[in-house]
Amino acid sequence: MATFQGVFRSAALGMDTHLSVVLPHDFEAPNLREPCPVLYLLHGLSQGSDAWLRRSNVERYCREYGVALVMPEVQRSFYADMRFGQNYFTYVTTELPDLCRQMFHISAERQDTFVAGLSMGGYAALKCAFAYPERYAGVASFSGAVDIHSVVRDYANHVTTKEFIAVLGTDLSIGAQDDVFRMAEEASRSPACPRVLMTCGEQDYLWNMNTKLRDHLQKLPIDFSFHSWDGVHDWDFWDPSIRLALDFFLGQDLSV
Repeated sequence: MATFQGVFRSAALGMDTHLSVVLPHDFEAPNLREPCPVLYLLHGLSQGSDAWLRRSNVERYCREYGVALVMPEVQRSFYADMRFGQNYFTYVTTELPDLCRQMFHISAERQDTFVAGLSMGGYAALKCAFAYPERYAGVASFSGAVDIHSVVRDYANHVTTKEFIAVLGTDLSIGAQDDVFRMAEEASRSPACPRVLMTCGEQDYLWNMNTKLRDHLQKLPIDFSFHSWDGVHDWDFWDPSIRLALDFFLGQDLSV
């Protein structure tokens, strides 16, 4: 198993940015395929590219499931192409996969490509998968900030108004490209719609918006699974969530 943490220049962002990558390329990896599947694993609002490595057992899970992990850093951008800032969505969905395929021995096939994240990253994972259903076989959101309308309206104590303006513009306008409820409806009409997993702790302060999206997705023709148990918005909940997601992604044939 190999772990890389470094800095490279992103053309989409116009600046240097941090990246963490874990590869299961060692002779002991039990489930290694060549080229190996890849999971783009997204951090939350107050974290960075090393958060999953420092606070979860995901490096061990990487070896167990024979999957590469790519963990970008996007600051507090909500993974958006910001109105006043960098193009983080373009970076994560387009530039980063191309770069990683050049640098690391990972698969370029849809059936081997997954995206997941926690909180802000859970919202972004769904946004990536619904915007480009032809690129991802599966997506998982853990305690996701999935209702951007509620986030902007109710959680100004977590994200300042200036940050919202930088992401959405001075009018705080939320377009269809930022609304995962509407994006899910569009993606559900695609023959390549990814499988969707959501988890949320039953005491999580984002519980209501997650169950709202759960109810919405259950009405759509999407292969969807929702899991909840006692838990709050913390790593004690997210560590078993990522293990569950890896089994969801790689425990069965996901080819189209």
